[in-house]
Amino acid sequence: MTKCIASLLLLLLLLIVAMPLPVASAHEAHRKDMSDADIVEMRQAAETAHDGGVEALAEAAGGSAANNGAMSADIHGEMIAGHSAGTAFSPTDFLGRLHPALVHFPIALFLAAGLAELILFARPESGLEPTVRFLIYTGAAGGVIATLLGWLAGGIRMSDRSETLGLHRWTGTGIALAGVVAAIIIYREKSDRMLIRLLLAGIATALLFQSYWGAEMSLGPNHMNM
Repeated sequence: MTKCIASLLLLLLLLIVAMPLPVASAHEAHRKDMSDADIVEMRQAAETAHDGGVEALAEAAGGSAANNGAMSADIHGEMIAGHSAGTAFSPTDFLGRLHPALVHFPIALFLAAGLAELILFARPESGLEPTVRFLIYTGAAGGVIATLLGWLAGGIRMSDRSETLGLHRWTGTGIALAGVVAAIIIYREKSDRMLIRLLLAGIATALLFQSYWGAEMSLGPNHMNM
């Protein structure tokens, strides 16, 4: 059991280290309460600066591809070193950065609970009541943790300049509360299965929108190019 927990923690740390740059920049932008338009402008400026830097490196080097690659690697290393030296460790910032990695667990647990309840509805003799109960318990616990980390990631405030962040923040909070209500109801010896099914259906529907808004924040507006 201890080895399993240690392996899970190691995996989570690897996910944080491997977190792509757009996710990290979105994290900073939303903590600073930037609007959606400000974030788009910041992304465009960063991309322009990056493209301009690459072109300048190529012109300045004027040599072989190997020289260009070595120069690019050196400057990239200096940029990372400078960023690390100028950024102080913050426990709340670190916990907030765990949100993108942890949020997938309650999503999967709630969706699995909805699927198990659907099978139970179609085949009452399947005996999946304990499975649904376990999935709702763990999904509710994970949802509360992910929501708290999400509030740390986006900054603790009641309103946001970013409409997308506001939708994501309050939809996620509502999902977590609905999960807790479902866990309380199913804990009873004679729980209302219809109410449980309505809650799971509502949670599953909300998760579709919640996941889309989360991707909009981390990958940028219109990330599905629709």
